[in-house]
Amino acid sequence: MEKRVKIMIAEDEAIIIQCLKMELELEGYKVCKFVTEGEEAIETAKEEEPDIILMDINLSGKMDGIEAARKIIENKYIPIIFMTGFNDTDIQKRAQEINPVGYLEKPVEVYEVTPIIKSLFK
Repeated sequence: MEKRVKIMIAEDEAIIIQCLKMELELEGYKVCKFVTEGEEAIETAKEEEPDIILMDINLSGKMDGIEAARKIIENKYIPIIFMTGFNDTDIQKRAQEINPVGYLEKPVEVYEVTPIIKSLFK
């Protein structure tokens, strides 16, 4: 039996979480616990050991998604797809420093995410 790709979603907008979770599960992916804060993302990544993380850059809490992603991959490399509602070159530069596998502007649709995931987990 083929292993299902496990995805963690770090996003502070509930409606986005629910839509992405539902659409990804319909595509056959396993969506593990989702989080709304950067600090929570670090702990959940350690506990859940997802195969890939969809990370909003602007999260609740004291830590943004870029810093959370940096700390996560210092512990264990997990591919990151950033999602953002801001088209800002400084933010994009910071995000690119950790070599994400994707950088998507909101609204993010599942048809944008799945080709990235499929290319990593053939």
